[in-house]
Amino acid sequence: MIRRALAAAPAASVNTAVLLLCQVAGIAGVVSIQFVGSVVGERLAGDMRLATVPVAVLVLSSALGTWPASQLMRRFGRRPCFIAAALLSAGCLALAARGVETSDFALFCTAVLGVGLHGAFVQQYRFAILEGQPSGRAPRLLTMIQLASAAGIVPGISLFGLLEGRTSSTMPTTLLILAALQAISALSFAAYRPQEALAAGASAAPDARARALYWPMVAMGAGAFLVMSLIMVPTPLQMCGVEQRSVKEASWVIEVHLLSMYLPSLSVGALLKRMSIAALQGVGLGFLLVGFMLSWIPGFEGHLVGLSLVGIGWCYVFVTATTLVARSRSGAERFRAQGVNDLCVFAGSGAASLSSGALLPTLGWSGLLHLGVLLVVSLMALAWNVHRA
Repeated sequence: MIRRALAAAPAASVNTAVLLLCQVAGIAGVVSIQFVGSVVGERLAGDMRLATVPVAVLVLSSALGTWPASQLMRRFGRRPCFIAAALLSAGCLALAARGVETSDFALFCTAVLGVGLHGAFVQQYRFAILEGQPSGRAPRLLTMIQLASAAGIVPGISLFGLLEGRTSSTMPTTLLILAALQAISALSFAAYRPQEALAAGASAAPDARARALYWPMVAMGAGAFLVMSLIMVPTPLQMCGVEQRSVKEASWVIEVHLLSMYLPSLSVGALLKRMSIAALQGVGLGFLLVGFMLSWIPGFEGHLVGLSLVGIGWCYVFVTATTLVARSRSGAERFRAQGVNDLCVFAGSGAASLSSGALLPTLGWSGLLHLGVLLVVSLMALAWNVHRA
């Protein structure tokens, strides 16, 4: 009965449902490592300078995997690649649980490498969901995929806080639960119907203005990820390691920050009816700047409010940049453009993740915020030069 119902449903609708479900599971696996990576890293390595190495491995493996992911999907299609990546993530999350249980820092980092590679494929979901769909539905579909990302944050982070104090093996247990989610994600892709041929044969030409803005928007998306990661990655380390706050408090801050990254996408469609993409990108940059400034407020409130505004700013900057990148290429050319874009985005985030662990004890929290403000101002200058025409 289920098979007959799927066969009767439009392929694009089935694909949308599958991709949204898998986005929830995929984001849950990635953000779980983003949250506990630095805390576990410090515990296993015994050195704060190495604490953010697991998060950096996660981001850099995603960056290095973006180009191969796009080429593999061009060669074999999206469905087999998505299934293989989800199974890889399930196995690696189980391996990460074993690394925490045995206090093996090298094993944990090796497992995180596989989770990061899966993240490269998860980033392709936002492009796959547009295939076979009318161009007018693009803003709505991108909003839906962002909401699915927000939904994935809840199990990805909340489980650590919920299980804290209730079991002696909180982190391994949570990682195993998240591994099961990845296995369910892999099974659900059996219903996915490839739309590559339809998308490759589409006659619509890319937007000429978006094509001219491709490289500046790649730089804008990468820059947004860099400045956001610069403050997000070391926040659990600052709160739990330096300020001696609980994991539960840190989980609240990171969860609210990540929700702030995705929930504002609900307003993008309405805002773009009242302002241009350039104006909305400027609004996002303003939120980023104010968020970094408010992060100077000491205590839990400063972390919460500052990171929330940084998340909102990231959302508007990244969604507008991604929209222009998606419009800039069509047909078979889109795989190369999307792969290069994601490679640059993850490279920026990886550079921030890798360096923040060393910068925190060197510059201190205030020094990191000064650096973030300088980078946001640089992005503002880039946006002004690009959009003023």
